[in-house]
Amino acid sequence: MSDPVTLGFLAAQTLALAAPEILKTTVGEATKDAYKALKDRIARWAGAEVQALEAVPSLKSKQFAVAELIDAQPDDEREKLRGLIDALVERLKAEAPVIGLHIGALRNVETELGNITARTGVGARIGIAEGGKLKIGDISTGGPSGN
Repeated sequence: MSDPVTLGFLAAQTLALAAPEILKTTVGEATKDAYKALKDRIARWAGAEVQALEAVPSLKSKQFAVAELIDAQPDDEREKLRGLIDALVERLKAEAPVIGLHIGALRNVETELGNITARTGVGARIGIAEGGKLKIGDISTGGPSGN
């Protein structure tokens, strides 16, 4: 298993984080290009493993397999990844939506939300809510208008 602080692990984690985002239509071309550049570089050493990671990015075993193959490369090859990782992370940050509250699923929960303020983003997102009780106070997302 790869040491979680290696460049290989960071690269694999970045691919795993970005893979689902790249499928969204809201992600811009610059982000898709940054993802492709990183993926293509890593695929030189770990083509099949990168495909498997893209298919199921949440599987740690796939992330570790990619990380180990990256970490086995010479230092100069690994260092070429650093800029690609940074570029993709910056693109993902720039395009990340502002979300005040995200709940994927609640079952048997009665939900009460406070005031939610979101600027240029989403104040609250709830996937499924069923029965029970949930009370959430005020939520403010983003900065003041114009920021």
